[in-house]
Amino acid sequence: MRAIVATGLLAIVLGGCGGSDEPDEREETMKVEDTAFAPLVTAPARVQDRADAAAELHRKNMKERLDEDEGDDEEDPPGED
Repeated sequence: MRAIVATGLLAIVLGGCGGSDEPDEREETMKVEDTAFAPLVTAPARVQDRADAAAELHRKNMKERLDEDEGDDEEDPPGED
């Protein structure tokens, strides 16, 4: 029985003396854009670009309407009765 316990302890002690399995130099990690997850990562930027374009178009249309409406008021400026 003692021989089995001694052999087990010897195996554990010698197993802990082994070298590290990690390489000396770390591998360079891939950019997320180069992986299968690229569509998930770049989607928020594309959505933001589209939202900005839509907001700019809306702003432009509103400015044109405002300019047209203000152009009609030039004949009768407010405050001059």
